[in-house]
Amino acid sequence: MASDFIKEKIKDKPLDKKKLLKKAAVVVVTAVIFGAVSAASFAFVYSRITPGSLDEVKPVELTASEKEPEGAVSDNMVSDDSAVESESVSVDKIAVSEDAADAAEALDDTASGNDAPADESASDNAANAAVSDNKSPTTIINNINNQVDISPQSYTALYKALHEIAADAETAVVEVTAKTTSTDWFERAYEDGDTTAGLIIADNGKQMLILADGAVTGDAESIEVRFDDDTSAPATIVKSDVDTSLQILGVDLTELSEQTKNRISYAKLGTSTYASTVGTPVIAIGAPLGMQGSEAYGLITSMTQQIETSDFNFHLLTTDIYGSENASGVIIDYSGRVLGIITTAYQTKGTQNIITTYSISDIKDMIESLANGKDRAYLGINGTSVTADAAEEYNIPKGAYVINVEAGSPAMTSGIQSGDVITRIGTEVIADYPDYMNAIKDLSPGVSTVITVQRFSRGDYSELTFDVELSNKEQ
Repeated sequence: MASDFIKEKIKDKPLDKKKLLKKAAVVVVTAVIFGAVSAASFAFVYSRITPGSLDEVKPVELTASEKEPEGAVSDNMVSDDSAVESESVSVDKIAVSEDAADAAEALDDTASGNDAPADESASDNAANAAVSDNKSPTTIINNINNQVDISPQSYTALYKALHEIAADAETAVVEVTAKTTSTDWFERAYEDGDTTAGLIIADNGKQMLILADGAVTGDAESIEVRFDDDTSAPATIVKSDVDTSLQILGVDLTELSEQTKNRISYAKLGTSTYASTVGTPVIAIGAPLGMQGSEAYGLITSMTQQIETSDFNFHLLTTDIYGSENASGVIIDYSGRVLGIITTAYQTKGTQNIITTYSISDIKDMIESLANGKDRAYLGINGTSVTADAAEEYNIPKGAYVINVEAGSPAMTSGIQSGDVITRIGTEVIADYPDYMNAIKDLSPGVSTVITVQRFSRGDYSELTFDVELSNKEQ
């Protein structure tokens, strides 16, 4: 007989409507209480807020500074001593046109999107205010950043404005082609040429003077210069420097049309001392990427590397700009002033593509001598300054310490030795090595002078004098 299974059905508990209504009432009352507390808190805080503090804050547009840096050069380019002979050229008298200021104004206008120049530079005001309040650099940067409208459009406007500064400076840049004649496998002659970027520095009344890399032009059979308006003219070598390979080329003014003369400009040389240079934003122009007319942007990262040559030391400026191993040209600041001449002579493994330049402040005097066709006087020592610490600790006289004397030089012939301290050249007191370089710079080959040194002997320094006839640096 089949068994009957017990079947169980579970019923839902009856809904307690009174209890549900009681819970809903508790939730509603709680919400009302919290709402009242929130409203009271807001009313209390709002009543304490200064009127106007909730006004909309609008972004302030960044503009460029028009201040003239120290070392700005004057307005007169060359003297007018003679209408027939070449005029003397001074690098401290190279003209500063108003184009750089106009380009910087364009930076203000373009970045702000206005057709007319802004009445006031908001970023400069913010920075100056922060500095005047002795705020930290971080605070200054943050204050400026908080006032700048950062957008793709503002970046585009900024770089367009920077390009305008570069384009204005490039009217003083030329392409120099060193031409040679070669023959192919079939003994057929053909013309070959290497190029480098040159810089127009001045004219002497007869020639347009151009600074270029002599390593490219040195063995050329002919040299051709192409100007900013694509016209070309032949050039000749005026004078070369053996230490830097820099060279002055001359283009006869009669070879240039009035249109070309009106189109080009002269370079504006700036100042590149350590305190004012490291960290400076710069533009590399000429052929920094190996192609004429290329440009690149970056910062000067150091100028600690010093190159020591006979009678002449100079610093190299390094940048964070990645360029060509065959780069040439110059770097300029945002006012269009030249801070350095690009060189590839000191490239080392791992830094072949880093744009490196001669510091313009260190080579200005040399450029002036080359431009005037003047040979550099040669004594033939490598030296350094006697620091105050060294003078005190080792009881060394202050002056120019002779590290090395070059073989066959006037210094060696006259009897000057390594370890001597030069304290006087002629009647001029030499307190350090820059004094020594300046004294030699002012002398000419073939000039005789008396050089006074302090020499260590038998536990003490004694004074010696030498009659020296300086020779030609290039000999």
